Amino acid sequence: MPDFENTDQSSTDESRRSDSKPRWGLRIGLGAAALILLAILYLVVRLFLPVWWATNIGNQTQGSVTSGIILGLIYGFVFTFVPLLVAWQARFKKVSWPWKAVIVMVAVLLATPNLLTLSIYANSSGAAAKARSMMDVSATWFPSWSVGGAAAALVLFLGMAAFWHLWRARGKKMKALKTEMKGQSELKEAAGQMRDDRSTPNTESGRHNPQTPA
Repeated sequence: MPDFENTDQSSTDESRRSDSKPRWGLRIGLGAAALILLAILYLVVRLFLPVWWATNIGNQTQGSVTSGIILGLIYGFVFTFVPLLVAWQARFKKVSWPWKAVIVMVAVLLATPNLLTLSIYANSSGAAAKARSMMDVSATWFPSWSVGGAAAALVLFLGMAAFWHLWRARGKKMKALKTEMKGQSELKEAAGQMRDDRSTPNTESGRHNPQTPA
């Protein structure tokens, strides 16, 4: 019986060791797949999305200057302010690190319209040059006013963040002041109670032990 037990134990130990060994083939395959996916995504972003985005904006503005200005302000403001608000939620200590990464990714996805506009003017590819020429013809004022809307959203967000920090600091100071005042009042009440406790036995002894007449 001991020999069988030792054999079973050794087999289980070997299986555990084999399971604990890193599967390099699987890791290399997943890494290669991730690199291929990133390469495809890069090509799509660099070659396809600039022209598609310029065509989409041109269809929305229809060559109108007023439409270009209004849409530029809306896109620049909304898709900057909302992502900043979403990313702001990752500051809470209650949010764990995996969820912080998810929040940041959601914020980046929400900022995609502005990132697409930025990619057209920060890209040196032929597709970006074609997209810029399309923007200049069909949506002349859209890029400039989208930058203005993004700047206004950034200023508003920074103002709100500064106001929130000041309000929170004021709340902490008020809470500390209330706690200090409460502690002082408790100390005063305790001191008054001690004085009352000291004076009470004297009065009672005077009542129960009257002086006898001579």
